[in-house]
Amino acid sequence: MKKNYLLLLPFTISLLQAQNSQLYYSGKFLTPKDKVQNFLKIHNKNSGIYELTDEEGFAIIAAKPYDTLVWNQGKNIHVISTYELRELRAILESQTEKKNVENIYSKAYDTLVSKEIRDDFSIEKTKTRLSKKSHSYFNLIRKLKQKNDSVYTVKRLDSRMLMFNGSFTTSFDIKNRNAVPATQSRYVQGRSENGNLVWKGPETHEMFSFGPDISTLGFNGLPYEYDQNGKLIPWVDGLQHARKYKNDIFKTTVGYNNQLNVNAFIQEGNNEKIRLSLNLGQQKNQMYFIDQFDIANSFKAKLNTELGGYNINLAFNYEEDKATNTNRIGLFNKAYQNSLLTPVSFSNEQNTFLNNGSQRSYSQYADNPSFLFEQDSKYRYQNRERWFSLNVIKNWDHFKVNISQSYEKNTIWNLDQYKPSAYGFSNGVLNERTQNSSAYHSNILGSYTLGDYDFKNIFSLNFILNDRKSDIYNSFINQRSLYQRTSQDHIFNYNMEIRNYDFEAGVNLGNAFYISNTSLKNNYWLPKANVYLKFNEIFDWYNYNFKLLGSYTQLSSEPEITRSYASYATTLLNAENYNQYFPVQEVESFKGLSNINSREWKVGAMLNIGYHINLDGEYFNRKNTDDLFPVFENNQLKLKNIADHTYSGYEFNFAYNRLRLGYHIYTNHKVSFFKYKDIVYRIAPGYQNLAVSGFKDIYKTLSEGQALGAVMGSYFERNAAGQLIIDEFGFPKKANGMKIIADPTPDFVMKFNHSFTYKNLSLDINWEWKKGGHLWNGTQAVLDYYGRSSDSGDQRNSKNYVFQGVDANGSINQIPVDFYDPSRNVQENRWSRYGYLGVAENYIQKADYIRINNISLSSNFPINYGNQNLKLTFYVNNLMLWQANKGADPNQNFYDMDNGRGLDFFNLPSFKTFGCIVSLKF
Repeated sequence: MKKNYLLLLPFTISLLQAQNSQLYYSGKFLTPKDKVQNFLKIHNKNSGIYELTDEEGFAIIAAKPYDTLVWNQGKNIHVISTYELRELRAILESQTEKKNVENIYSKAYDTLVSKEIRDDFSIEKTKTRLSKKSHSYFNLIRKLKQKNDSVYTVKRLDSRMLMFNGSFTTSFDIKNRNAVPATQSRYVQGRSENGNLVWKGPETHEMFSFGPDISTLGFNGLPYEYDQNGKLIPWVDGLQHARKYKNDIFKTTVGYNNQLNVNAFIQEGNNEKIRLSLNLGQQKNQMYFIDQFDIANSFKAKLNTELGGYNINLAFNYEEDKATNTNRIGLFNKAYQNSLLTPVSFSNEQNTFLNNGSQRSYSQYADNPSFLFEQDSKYRYQNRERWFSLNVIKNWDHFKVNISQSYEKNTIWNLDQYKPSAYGFSNGVLNERTQNSSAYHSNILGSYTLGDYDFKNIFSLNFILNDRKSDIYNSFINQRSLYQRTSQDHIFNYNMEIRNYDFEAGVNLGNAFYISNTSLKNNYWLPKANVYLKFNEIFDWYNYNFKLLGSYTQLSSEPEITRSYASYATTLLNAENYNQYFPVQEVESFKGLSNINSREWKVGAMLNIGYHINLDGEYFNRKNTDDLFPVFENNQLKLKNIADHTYSGYEFNFAYNRLRLGYHIYTNHKVSFFKYKDIVYRIAPGYQNLAVSGFKDIYKTLSEGQALGAVMGSYFERNAAGQLIIDEFGFPKKANGMKIIADPTPDFVMKFNHSFTYKNLSLDINWEWKKGGHLWNGTQAVLDYYGRSSDSGDQRNSKNYVFQGVDANGSINQIPVDFYDPSRNVQENRWSRYGYLGVAENYIQKADYIRINNISLSSNFPINYGNQNLKLTFYVNNLMLWQANKGADPNQNFYDMDNGRGLDFFNLPSFKTFGCIVSLKF
């Protein structure tokens, strides 16, 4: 018999091992309304087995990783993950309550071995008692308070702790410019004389680079103020060959940014009683120009506390920014233009000044970039901003009041200067511009809430007061401009939300008043309406949600009185007179103008497909009436209500989240599609084809029926069939006047965001594609005119070329031409014959581009069990840019103006940035 038991032992062990190898899933199963459902059949679709829940909705069912469970006739589905499976023994043990064995107590035994001790002063004998409002945890007693002769109250002792945390972030970046226009490096400064190509030195003030090939020239070695190697003469044996000078003003630069944030707070129990936050920052932004940079310092403080049921927030910000120079007078564009136009035979770097103290440049009609950047003071720009705010919030059961007050004061100082001998200002010019502005903001918001989560109604009334002042002084014209505006917004708002398990709805209705002392007419009817409907678990599919939304809004606004419109002075100049641009005139007044009124409506929809796929889209239409634009009238800069225009379009977004590629590898993807147009449908009488930005002979315009900011310029003359008219010299004929020649509006813009995560590593990639739209490449036009462009260098020796077109009589053109005939005047060649800007239509180019905006790689390193954290990020901005045009980045603006997109007149190139960010959380 004993032997039989021994034989059963291995079999028992094997049986237990086999049983433990089977995994099970356990849990409570609920109805669609989250209630426990008993005796419910749970079916494993993979294995075919099923189990019933008990009276508490609990069930145990055999399963494997990634098996699919269904219940409620297949309406509910759950895919089992690995961590949800356990052995049967572990499940059963977890369902059984564990108790420690306690000592056996016997009152009879105690009475036999112990003697009763009588204590007349015991608490059991007292007539006093504890209040029911006493705290249950006596070990946290703070004080014992006697309420009356027989009742005591025990108060809790909340421990107070002073705690600190914060973060420190430091970063540095390396900048390098993106693409610039290609220039020729073969032909020197000069032109043809008596049929020969002749080098003409800087003392002749020659601007053209239509001279001889530099390989045919050499230095004479004699002292020469404009070149330390001597003058250029035809090369013969024994002479030093002429050098090709590079005049690139860009360089690779390094900047940095440091931010320290410290928080100190007192915590009492689980509540934070008071918090003080301090932030210190310093940033140096090194531009890609020679010795041009700006430095920003900031200090920010916040104090949050609760006092007598009031949440109080105090904040103070101080920011200081100073720069060697700004581009307010187009200084950077002017330096960049002169560097590109400098002939290959002249070096800007050798010296900045001549012996007589004037600037050393290749012509008196040009500037040396180093001379333009020469300055006495270290900084020509300083800006100080001080901001203080107080916010108080008080909650009663259903009523809430939020009072916010803030005061801001800014001081901006510019020193704009060109020294004597600068082109356009031979005697020099200086303007000290000071702008002092202040703003007081008051916001009082009261709201009342009715209902609960399922049906909630919120009524709110908001009063906003803004008082702004601006004082601008320009020393060059000794003129002070004072502006002041006090405006009020009164906003009533009603918000209603309905929520059910599978349905949600919301309505937001309101109206606003806008009152201002600078407005010609106040507006008391600014309604708005927003509505949405959301259907959850559509077709009883888990997390399949569909949402419809729509809105209608009317707004009334005025231009910001701290904004300067002085840059509009470019429209008074022809492009050839760019050197005279020196903006000092401010807007006469902001009073007596109609408000800019807009009516916008939107419709959209959103769809969630499971946990991973999201789709949304919307169509929008905003009608702007009485929009404001600057004009010059009677030598004064004024604002006028000139145009009505409609901005409309649509946007679609597709996102796929948490796509699993492997173990610990997840990825997210988002694609956005955006298309818009802005069409002018009314122009005030007398302002048709008004210049919005640009020069007098090439500009963006307002024209009825056309896109806002369409480009207007010169064009070639054509017949009714669209054929070019060829003049008697064999070249296309330039028409008289100007017309719209380009629309900067793109066909569409698509943006792509991709992120990949592996454990604590994350990789993010953002890129975009813009299709369609055109721009005017004036940079190419001027480089062609002076013979500095790559095209003029490659094609100037082309001969016997016949342009396609017809002559004045309609006959097919058969006149052969040479692009550059040395026997003719230099200004009769293909590129110079039409003048400084050529024919604008000839320089309209596509604005398409594909750009990788950002690539970043980040990693988190937990420290001290995650209480501290170190994050390291490497990033690259503008890594790759493909563009259809032959100039600067299509996103760069004309003279850095907000509305200058579509005009390229020596627009500054964009730059690529390589950087690293180190962030420590402590």
